[in-house]
Parts: sequence; C-alpha cells; structure tokens
Amino acid sequence: MPDIAAIVRQFHTNYSNQEVEKSALLVIDDVVADINGGAGNGVNGLTFRGRDEFIAWLQHDKIMFPDGKLVHEDLLVSGNMAAIRFYMEGTHLGPVPGPDGIIEPTGRRVHLEVTEFSTFDDGGKLVHVHTLYNTIGLLQQLTGK
Repeated sequence: MPDIAAIVRQFHTNYSNQEVEKSALLVIDDVVADINGGAGNGVNGLTFRGRDEFIAWLQHDKIMFPDGKLVHEDLLVSGNMAAIRFYMEGTHLGPVPGPDGIIEPTGRRVHLEVTEFSTFDDGGKLVHVHTLYNTIGLLQQLTGK
C-alpha cells in the first residue's frame, strides 16, 4: 500500500510551492472533488469532475491567494482513506466569488480553516476528495463584516 500520508503532504507542498499542476500526476483521470457538500448543496457547494477540472480548481485558488501556504494540523490515515485538518494563509490578491457577487482584491491576509476527507486507489492516486472550507470565516475576513 502506498504511503497515503506522504501523498497528501505532496498535494499540499505542490499548492504551497505554486506548483499545483504537479498534482495532476497524483489523481485518477475521473477524480471527483466535492467542495462544501458538492454541487447538490445550493448554498456554496461545488463539484469538480476529472483531472482538468480538479487542476483548474486549484489554479483558481492560487489566483485568489497566489502566496497561499497550507499548514497541516492533523492528518489521520486508515487504509486508503485520509482525513486532514489544515489551514491556508495567504493574501487576497484575486477576485473571490461571494454570496453578493465578486469580492474584489482587498490585499488582506487571511487564515482559512479547512478539513478534507480523501479516498485513494490501490496505486495511491486520489479518487475522491471532500473539502470543507470555513466559508463564513473567510467572508468575514475579506469584507470586515
């Protein structure tokens, strides 16, 4: 069995080093990323399907927070599944979609709490990730409300 913890850390290293494209090698062709409940959650959920959409999602994050760094707090692995709690710190330098429209760059430093649950295949490639962002906390930091 591949070292799932090392693979999760590699995703986050790629993100922090502005090399999200390298993560394309770590996912299956039809990977699924569900964000905040997935597309079925009409409030703020999204679903990305396939390698291209997955990488585009990460690239979009890096437009919003180009200097974003991920810091691990907890990482638990059981078989081919991983649960991780981490945070992203970065500067808001790109447009962020908000409930009332686009939030233009503020230049503010943000601290975004994130929890992910991931499933990997037998070769150690990501099959599915469910990412939960503290969206309210992020919006408060960006808008000051």
